[in-house]
Amino acid sequence: MEVSTMDERYFSMRATFFEREQDQECYFKLKELEALWFCSAKNVKRILHHFEESGKVTYIPGKGRGNPSKLVFLSPFQQEVEHFIKESVENDRLDQAAQLLRLPIPKSWIAKASSEIREMFGFQQGMAAKDILHSFISREITTLDPTYTSVTFESHLVEQLGDTLVKYDPKEDKIIPHIAHHYEVDEAGLKWIFYLRKGVLFHHQETLTSRDVETTIERLKQGPSAYTWLVKEIIKVECAGDYEVHLHLSKPNPFLLRYLSCANFCVLPASTPFNENEWIGSGPFSMKERSRNKLVLEAFDGYFKERPLLDEIHFYKVSQDAAEVVNYTVDNGESVEPSSTYEIETGFRFLAFNFHRQSTVKNASFRKAIYHLLDMKKMARDLQWPDLIEASSFTKERSFHQKKDPSEIPNLLKASGYAGEELHLYHLNYANSIASSRWFDAEAKKYGINLTMHPFSIEDFYKREIDQHSDMIFMGEVSTLDTHLSFLGAFYNETLLFRRLFPAENLRWIDEKLEQFKQTPTNEKREGIMKEIEAHIRAHNLLIFQHHPIKTRTFHPMIKDVEFQSYSQLDFKKLWIK
Repeated sequence: MEVSTMDERYFSMRATFFEREQDQECYFKLKELEALWFCSAKNVKRILHHFEESGKVTYIPGKGRGNPSKLVFLSPFQQEVEHFIKESVENDRLDQAAQLLRLPIPKSWIAKASSEIREMFGFQQGMAAKDILHSFISREITTLDPTYTSVTFESHLVEQLGDTLVKYDPKEDKIIPHIAHHYEVDEAGLKWIFYLRKGVLFHHQETLTSRDVETTIERLKQGPSAYTWLVKEIIKVECAGDYEVHLHLSKPNPFLLRYLSCANFCVLPASTPFNENEWIGSGPFSMKERSRNKLVLEAFDGYFKERPLLDEIHFYKVSQDAAEVVNYTVDNGESVEPSSTYEIETGFRFLAFNFHRQSTVKNASFRKAIYHLLDMKKMARDLQWPDLIEASSFTKERSFHQKKDPSEIPNLLKASGYAGEELHLYHLNYANSIASSRWFDAEAKKYGINLTMHPFSIEDFYKREIDQHSDMIFMGEVSTLDTHLSFLGAFYNETLLFRRLFPAENLRWIDEKLEQFKQTPTNEKREGIMKEIEAHIRAHNLLIFQHHPIKTRTFHPMIKDVEFQSYSQLDFKKLWIK
């Protein structure tokens, strides 16, 4: 076996058994390591003997059938972790160190070794003078297919890899040319003409033409239901030459340009079948490498706009604790404390109810009881989250304090007919989500509400099994810089929970309002319709608004021009190292 594989097995064993260690000794059963290492009992014993020969551990087999075996570790675990990280730095073994940091190692140890981590995963200049930024991510990357991805980080990556016909300018609140240098619409609003730039290259060096735009639109039309709403009204695509595209609509849609600015509308090459592990687009970065635990983006020298200042960005999957210690760093040979940025996320957290299961959550009195139970001020005090920003809307600007009265909960539960039956609460398997869910469970128990907790991953979010088994779900919604387009997408995207879980009659009412929204010419009037929809959600408690999250990121002071774009993510195109 390779040394790196043996190291990974050893550290995974130590991390798994660490909580039961006493004086560097612990008892275990072979079946535990069979499951951990995915191998037979015979191979487990062989691996343990290898560790003995390496001077790492003493293995004492259990005497008699069913009796536990014993391990005596020859060095403290923390000492081994710090030594391994230092050795990885000296030998430039980034991937192997990232394997270690994916394990549940105590956060305090990672913080203690953070100078080595910053040195290893920070900005590096290689032999070819490449500027490389290393970053941690705390989970595997899900799909990067633009017709399907509905998760913020993945959508942000799609924005780096692909480009759209037009762009949304948040500072001016208007659409600006991009791949299309000009566009026009007829008086009826049924025919749009886009004139494409010449010489726009894809990552595989083919030139982008109208045929690629046509194929991209057809792919969206035939793809999953998540984004078919973007192309629903496009009935015909006409290529009037290599650099002229005509879009024919079934009815006028003043929001079409904003649709076309959506990252999911990025133009893909017609000549190459889409492969998300060999992503080909025309964006500022190309995909150099992708594996289960690592992603490398490389600046595209042939980009038709300004080339990114960084040459490469390396993302390593590690544990959540490791990801929280250092986000983006620079190695300049000095020990410098990183600076932190605090950004209020353009989104909100909420508790959703599943109206498609026969459950007490469909009862209005029960949902009202949950409304009073989910008191953000009390949760912030109990969990010691002093900076929590209460939400009652999709955005912080429209949010206001909602009065909660726990004295109403017993009568509301009685009116609902709830009799202590089991309810299934799903929540993301992240630290803050776990903490708030446990708090909610403890509060619910005070009133006899019987909850069973079910953690789930981002990968599970795409699976419809959650819809079949959940009664309530803690989740979040995050906006792009175009908050009005994101508001539409929140209700039109069938992958998101509103379309999946809301009652049909309420969705019909919301859809009618959204049709008015799309035809409304001014921001002020659209804001008024958004307020109406949010008031409808609150009046019926279709979901319970929680809070607007604050994102904290750490940066070495030498990293400059830190700006945020869609989904409160970093604009990698503008980052540079002083």
